[in-house]
Amino acid sequence: MTPDPKWLEILKASGWQTGMLALACLVFVLLAVFSAIPTEPWMIILAVIGLLFFTALWSASVGKATQPLVLRRFAIRREKRKVADYIPYMTPKERQIIGYLLKRNQKSFDCALDFGHAASLRGRGIIAINAVRGQRLDADHLPVMVPDHIWDVLETHCDQFPYKPELGDSGVEVYPWRRGWME
Repeated sequence: MTPDPKWLEILKASGWQTGMLALACLVFVLLAVFSAIPTEPWMIILAVIGLLFFTALWSASVGKATQPLVLRRFAIRREKRKVADYIPYMTPKERQIIGYLLKRNQKSFDCALDFGHAASLRGRGIIAINAVRGQRLDADHLPVMVPDHIWDVLETHCDQFPYKPELGDSGVEVYPWRRGWME
């Protein structure tokens, strides 16, 4: 006579189900220890084994659920450190673009499809395209933004981004990320 493998379907149970089964085993063990219910020694042993088994299943499901959050937090920390380490090596044009944004407290702007003078900032992950999947984009007005966690780093180092407005031929201030059509 072979044992029925149906009991292995407990491995497919969700986190809250295995958590509740672990809690039930714990309550049974506590009631047995405090002599609130009559039990045999083998019952307590099975309940403790069940408690350990269901607690392991519950902790595995909690770990699986929280893994993306933990990985995202480490990725953000790594990106912040990478930007902070790159600040001393920024070109004057990159500093001017960041200075312009910090001076105006402006996290987003429109640029050309090739990112203009901000292409290196895009390559470093300091700016990102601010659009959703399926959104139509204009080649001359691509919405970009500085992600919030990068903005925090730039704000803490704002003294390293002095801003001096650049004036065009007509005496009007030009956007520092835009390339002239003659460039």
